[in-house]
Amino acid sequence: MKVNASDKATLRQLAGRYSEIAHLDVQKERIERYYRTNALENVRPVVLIDEVPWGEIRDEFLTNACAPDLGWIETPLRHALYQWEHFQVDQVVPPVFQVAKRTRWLRGTGIEVREQQIKGDTGAYIASHAYSDQLSTDDDLAKLHPPEIVHDQAATEAALAVAKEVFAGLMDVELVGVGGLHFNIWDLVAMYRGAENLLMDLSQRPDFMHKIAQRFTEIGQAQFEQLEKQGLLDPRPVLLHCTAACARELPAADCDGHYRAKDVWGRCAAQIFGSVSPAMHDEFDLAYNQRLFKDCGLLYYGCCEPMDGKIDILRKRFKNLRKISITPWANPQRAAENIGCDYVMAAKPNPAFVASPRFDPAPVEAEIARYCQACREHGTTLEFVLKDISTIANNPENLTRWAATASATIDRYYS
Repeated sequence: MKVNASDKATLRQLAGRYSEIAHLDVQKERIERYYRTNALENVRPVVLIDEVPWGEIRDEFLTNACAPDLGWIETPLRHALYQWEHFQVDQVVPPVFQVAKRTRWLRGTGIEVREQQIKGDTGAYIASHAYSDQLSTDDDLAKLHPPEIVHDQAATEAALAVAKEVFAGLMDVELVGVGGLHFNIWDLVAMYRGAENLLMDLSQRPDFMHKIAQRFTEIGQAQFEQLEKQGLLDPRPVLLHCTAACARELPAADCDGHYRAKDVWGRCAAQIFGSVSPAMHDEFDLAYNQRLFKDCGLLYYGCCEPMDGKIDILRKRFKNLRKISITPWANPQRAAENIGCDYVMAAKPNPAFVASPRFDPAPVEAEIARYCQACREHGTTLEFVLKDISTIANNPENLTRWAATASATIDRYYS
């Protein structure tokens, strides 16, 4: 991968500003708060904004100027710098630029997603999906097999060389793994079957759905084994699916440099199970994820499914559970009461409040206050992540004002 003089000059200019920000004292304070959050300390909540609809932000600065094959480094730099200037809240720019090891998936799982999409023209990345059922029979199930994952050493070395050339004299560059262990059984099945078919068969064909869960558990285990064997895990990510990831327990004390499941975060969810009972959720998802993630150092459960009434089943299944996603569709008071001091509440504020042409701070203030009040009352460690942002109505000022409103509201509850 060659970098011509013009592209190098552009990237060095971006990298210079990135390095200046990365070495500010505030980075150390924020990283320390990430660690303290995951240690279940009573600290000011970390506030992050992620999954931004960048296509709706019409700013010339965000337009890449370098060769397309350098987009993997130019785009993150531009996004990080823009976010720092406009809606940083507790964003961390690490003092070392990390390059993830490159992988190739030589084959999939044996079946392919078939779908129709409806996508808007605003530049947002969100689309509506109508999935065709590819997994309705035992014959379909027999087609499934684990993917084959290979560490692409040549691509890794090429990317590392580019990063070192760009950041030479500005900041250190570090080669890292691809993250922890992440596998959502029912999110995958939903794309192969469609939501309606999946939910109907949980009730009408439970034995078949257990077969599906068992097979995907085996696929997940095989995937995890490949990542661990090839040295692709990373025990020290800054973020874990948009949330603070820094944790002093990781890697484990007996780690010899080859990272295992016990050295990294695990993450799982079953978003489609927001529509099922706690008993069904436990039977068809948690029982299988207990086997998949029991050896991870720490575990983060949940995404968009409301878990406020299901904390007890998580507690029984996972001894390594550290963080639980609590969505806009959950009750913060009930969630905090059930979580207590035992886990981090990863609160997900409602992205609809930044979706209107005119930003209204009132519902944001009320929502953030509800979380703060509940967590202060029950001693629950709290963090906020505004994510799944479908649209900002082409008005990036919405994010700037949301950040200011959230921070000012938190000031009333935390010093």
